[in-house]
Amino acid sequence: MEISMSYYHILIEVNDHISTIEQTRDIELLNIQDISPYLHAILIPYFNEQELELEDENLAYDEVLHLEIKQTLLPIEHLIEEEQKQLPSDTDVTITAYEIFNDRDLSQDVTAVIFDILEAVKLDAAP
Repeated sequence: MEISMSYYHILIEVNDHISTIEQTRDIELLNIQDISPYLHAILIPYFNEQELELEDENLAYDEVLHLEIKQTLLPIEHLIEEEQKQLPSDTDVTITAYEIFNDRDLSQDVTAVIFDILEAVKLDAAP
């Protein structure tokens, strides 16, 4: 019996304050096998409208425009590679992670499920 593993991908769209022009940028945390460290650093703080702690920066809750959690059964690179192989050889199209995340056969959006669970157990940000 083969044990299937899930991979989680956290996609965060944030306001970028690098220039005087309002811009956004995407933060992608891909191929997460153990989501628990991200629960306390990102997901629970987001759920509680608090500051998110990423590896190289902290984000105020109000800087986050959008947060999604996707789930796949294979690492994103493998899925991209397989989808790319299915394209005709004379095609200049490049498959990206976003095409995979928008394909319901390859990816599931589990954002609502995870936030429903957080609501049900009423976890606080403090460990």
